[in-house]
Amino acid sequence: MSVLRKLLIQGIRSFDPQNQDIIEFYAPLTIIVGQNGCGKTTIIESLKYITTGELPPNSKGGAFIHDPKLVGESEVKAQVKLRFYNASQRSMTCVRSMLLTQKKLTVTQKTLEGALSFDSTATEDKVSISSRCADLDAMLPEQLGVSKAVLENVIFCHQEESNWPLAEASVLKKKFDEIFAATRYTKALESIKTFRKTQAVEIRVQRGELKHLEEKKTKAGSVRTDLGKAKKSIESYTLRINLALSQEASITAQIEALTEQLQEYMSLRTTIEGLQMSLEQKSASYKELEANTVVLDVSDEELECMYSEVTKKIESQGSDTQSRRDERDSLKSELSEAQSNMYSILSEIGHLQAAQASLEEKIINRLAAVDELCKTHAITIDVSVDGEKKVDECSAHLLDLIAGANKEREDVQLQSEAEEKKLQLDVDGVQQKIYSFKNTAEMYDTQHGSNMAEIVQVQSKHDSLLVGEAEIRKVELELQSENENLAGINESNSETTYNENAKKKRLELVGIAEEIARLNAEISHNNMQADTRAKLSLKRLELESKQSRLDELTKNAELAKWAPNEQNFADKDKRTVAISNAIQVKKDAIAECKRRTKESLNVLSSTQMRLKLAQQSYDKQSADIAQMKERITKACGTQEFDTLYSDAQADLHELMEMAGHFKSASSMYKAYIQKIETDHSCPVCQRGWNNKDDEQKIVSKLRVDYTSAPTELLRIEADIRESESRLEELSSLQSSVRQTKSWDEEGKADMESQISELTKSVESQSTTVDDVDTESVVLSTELDDLVVLLSSSEEIDGLQNACNDLVRQIGSLEHELRATGSLKTAEELQKEIAGHQAQDALVRRELDRIGQDHILKQREIGFRQENIRNLQSRLDGFARQEVERKALLQRIAELETRCEENRTNAESARMDADALVPQLEQCQKRLAEFRGKAKAKESAIDNQVRELTQSRDRLAMMTREVDHVRESLRCPQGDNMYPDRLAMVNAQKDTLQQQMNERNAQLSKIVVALQETDRIAANLVTKQRELSDNMRLRSYIADQRGLEADLMDAYEKQAMLDSKLSESTDDGDEQTDIADDDSNVPVGGGSLKRKHGGSNEQHANKRRGGTRLQRRRETLNAKLSQLTSERAGLQGEVKQLEDQAGRLTRELSTDYRDIDNMYVRQLVQCKTEELANTDLETYGKALDAAIMRYHSLKMQDINKIIRELWINTYQGNDIDTIEIRSEVEGARNSRSHNYRVVMIKGGHAIDMRGRCSAGQKVLACLIIRLALAETFSVNCGILALDEPTTNLDQENIDSLAHSLARIIKSRQGQRSFQLIVITHDETFMQLLGKSEYADYYWRVYKDERQRSVFARRPISNN
Repeated sequence: MSVLRKLLIQGIRSFDPQNQDIIEFYAPLTIIVGQNGCGKTTIIESLKYITTGELPPNSKGGAFIHDPKLVGESEVKAQVKLRFYNASQRSMTCVRSMLLTQKKLTVTQKTLEGALSFDSTATEDKVSISSRCADLDAMLPEQLGVSKAVLENVIFCHQEESNWPLAEASVLKKKFDEIFAATRYTKALESIKTFRKTQAVEIRVQRGELKHLEEKKTKAGSVRTDLGKAKKSIESYTLRINLALSQEASITAQIEALTEQLQEYMSLRTTIEGLQMSLEQKSASYKELEANTVVLDVSDEELECMYSEVTKKIESQGSDTQSRRDERDSLKSELSEAQSNMYSILSEIGHLQAAQASLEEKIINRLAAVDELCKTHAITIDVSVDGEKKVDECSAHLLDLIAGANKEREDVQLQSEAEEKKLQLDVDGVQQKIYSFKNTAEMYDTQHGSNMAEIVQVQSKHDSLLVGEAEIRKVELELQSENENLAGINESNSETTYNENAKKKRLELVGIAEEIARLNAEISHNNMQADTRAKLSLKRLELESKQSRLDELTKNAELAKWAPNEQNFADKDKRTVAISNAIQVKKDAIAECKRRTKESLNVLSSTQMRLKLAQQSYDKQSADIAQMKERITKACGTQEFDTLYSDAQADLHELMEMAGHFKSASSMYKAYIQKIETDHSCPVCQRGWNNKDDEQKIVSKLRVDYTSAPTELLRIEADIRESESRLEELSSLQSSVRQTKSWDEEGKADMESQISELTKSVESQSTTVDDVDTESVVLSTELDDLVVLLSSSEEIDGLQNACNDLVRQIGSLEHELRATGSLKTAEELQKEIAGHQAQDALVRRELDRIGQDHILKQREIGFRQENIRNLQSRLDGFARQEVERKALLQRIAELETRCEENRTNAESARMDADALVPQLEQCQKRLAEFRGKAKAKESAIDNQVRELTQSRDRLAMMTREVDHVRESLRCPQGDNMYPDRLAMVNAQKDTLQQQMNERNAQLSKIVVALQETDRIAANLVTKQRELSDNMRLRSYIADQRGLEADLMDAYEKQAMLDSKLSESTDDGDEQTDIADDDSNVPVGGGSLKRKHGGSNEQHANKRRGGTRLQRRRETLNAKLSQLTSERAGLQGEVKQLEDQAGRLTRELSTDYRDIDNMYVRQLVQCKTEELANTDLETYGKALDAAIMRYHSLKMQDINKIIRELWINTYQGNDIDTIEIRSEVEGARNSRSHNYRVVMIKGGHAIDMRGRCSAGQKVLACLIIRLALAETFSVNCGILALDEPTTNLDQENIDSLAHSLARIIKSRQGQRSFQLIVITHDETFMQLLGKSEYADYYWRVYKDERQRSVFARRPISNN
């Protein structure tokens, strides 16, 4: 059994949120005593919250947690911690935490993460479960071994809810239903009954489906038998077809071999023509290049050596040129860097001279500032000391003055803080009283708001339960309508009508199946003559096709022109000879056109090649000239090149003279300055000056000129380098200027004239080729028409003979079929079968529709029955709502009374707070006046300190500036060669100037050498291009020779192929060949034509082998066509059988697909559902009986315990005993229990609610809870009684104490039994103490801070 050990409370109600208060529970009795309002009931609330997660009644809005305003904080954390043994005697700890946040107008309560832990044992480690991953509200009752309803309503029942056994009927029924868990079992029973009814309808539907599947299964068996017969017939015909296919494959292989030989022959002819064309193009290219090239009379080796030598010279020359350019660029970079350094040095000299003047000025200003500060702050300093010491003494005096002022400010602040603290205490005291009254008012307002919210909630619930008479009448009418509809559906959907309609349709299906079987038998009989019928069908189709083609050819107008009368048309020899002669004439004309076309194409190709080379040369030179002009324009702009080149040379000469002038002027200015400073006379006229100022002026002027001379010299040298670069750029463009001038004057016009002449020649030759091609196309079209006419003429003769043969064969086959009896064809029989099958499918769909309609009606019946149950349930709900609505009205009246009391108390607290407001304002006024005076005094001292600090900072800043300037004028550390930094920078400037002069001299030499190198490189490139053209000419000659050799090899291969064809072909075939096109015979060019010109006739004769191959292939094609015709007849027969087999297979795969498995599954499903429905009925009856039996036994046990406790406790004689009566209402399918508490008087049972006193009510409720705890808490021996003596007189209090003692004594053998009694009655506590079941009791009281605390006291010392 579960046992409570310790309870920790922190921040709940009036318990301190900063400290943890712990109470320990004893067995078998724990007594808790305290005055009203000290926090006793909080223990029951905490136990109920930790075990169920439910907050106490009326604790919304954070009322369960300590108020943050009472501790002066915005947040208060609350925690409840319980340590206990679970039903398995395992030690466990549960913690629940909450957070209450005070905002400006509202408070927010938040539940924090909770935890449930299994304490460690000797064999198991500690295990902790968080509320984030588990439902603690469900786990705690399970660990305690009792339901949540018993914990809430029996074990840890709140004082305000302890009288629920005598509450209104709806509340009492709800409580007992939760304790008995009756709703769960009742819902399970209703679910079983509802599901069983649904299953009954489904079973009827499944039976109908099973019957339908059985019929389809029988039909599928007959279809499989017919399919097997058709497949055997197909196999026999397939063997004959395969034999014909093997013969066709052999002939096809021979045709493919001939086709490959013919393709090889044609490929060789194409190769020969391609080689001839390439040879002619090479020859034309050679002539074109030879005309534009100076041919060198040297060997190939000498030519390659000359080309290699020139290439090496170009590469060597390029390497030397690049090295000189790299050296030139390096010198330019060094000069640029040196010039940048010179600019930096000159800038630094100017900065150093300005810094020297600034230093002297800053020292003077600092001494003036010291005098001013001494005067301002009354500081006395010895005037005989130098400037630096004067500054140090002034700074020291300022620091002393600042320290004194700061000391005075600190003293004033200490005095002000002490006085201000005293005044602030007065203000805080008054404010605390006002806050106390306001908090009290807010507390009453909160309670008032909570009550009002509950009134609104209860009123809303009351309004939601309000049901009008019209709605009730509407539901009754709907119920009546549903009953009528259900009766009508039952009449129209009788099983007898459904079975009769289904039987008619099934008989109709049997008749259709018999007719289809008869037609299949006739087809089987006809299949015995399938060969003859298939041949007859094929012959008829062939005759129809050939006759149609013959009529079409006979009506041809073009063919009629070659046979002007019927006699000539019928004479096939005359018609064919005339057409053949016309074809030969057209072929001769086409050969002549092809010869002329070939000659024109050769001339056109050569001219186009020359035009292409000329155009490419013109484009290349134009592009080169355009680039040259772009470079010239970019360099010269709109000026003439010669003028610009002359100006550049003149500018460079002028800049060189200016540079020499400034070099000599710099040394001259330096000598003049030294002469004046030494002799104090003019170096030119040797005369002195009247005063020192004139001498200083001339020296200053000379120094300025001397200082600016290097800068001017650097600028002029930069201009010299720029001018040299410009002159070098113009020199490199001289050759380009000459080339562009030559191109514009002569070269361009010559090239354009040549291209124009070649273009005109190409256009003329293209026109000639087009005319010849047009003529050739016209002749070819006419030739094609004649060939088609010749083919048509020959086809007419063949068709006439074939039609006569087919007519004779068809007559013979028809005579044979008439002798056997049946005249219907297989197609006609198949059409009749298809019609019957369509009718069969239609009847089956009608049968399925009847079954579906029957199923829908059955489902509609179930739906109507469900609607009737729902409507009846709604009427029962309306009755329950009326009872609940009356109870809610009573609760609203109670809440309105509480609201009025809270409002009155809140107004009283606000009036007390308003009375203290004038006293608070007077204290705040005194505090504000004192703060103003103290702030003014401190402000005066702060101003004095601020002025002294500013003076000190000003003097320090000026000293730092002087030191910084002096540091900038010193030489770097370790450099002692120069007196200061200015002298060091002047020396660096002279050294850098000398280096720049040396680099300029080197750069001038390199520029001259580069100009000479460019001239030599241009000559070498011209020589290299000439040698390259000679090498290309010789490669063209070698390519021509290679092409001639390839052409000879091709002729030889052609001769060998013709020889093979002659050996494998009959000699007689050559006499019937039609002459081939001789115009395509390739004619060799160059040396090949001269060597082999006499063999053209021999090659032309051999090329006729292609025609022999074509004739052989036509013979094989005719034989293949005959075999194909025979095979087609067999395939037609197979096709009919395959159609029949396919139709049967489709039936099996669609209408009867998986019919056997479907039938078995449906049979198993029907039997399973029938058995399951029978089990459901058994289970429902057993569960209903078990529920009633369980409820009856429990009520007997409860009433037995109640009777015993009442007799032993109640001291009056007006009530014999009390009982809980349980009454069953509703039908069997929806029965429920109603409860009421009655008192037995003289053998009569009278309702106790409303007829008993307050004491009798409390005692009755207490006894009922004790009985319920005894009955339902088998695994949990815990019971908490909160104020059990309320409204009891002393006699009944004494009796109650004795009864509790007897209960403890009867259960003291159970070591886990715990009774927790909370009371304010000291006498009752003493009575319980005398039972010797408790040595200590817990005293609950409030300390000096009004916080609830626990204290354990011995009972004997009280």
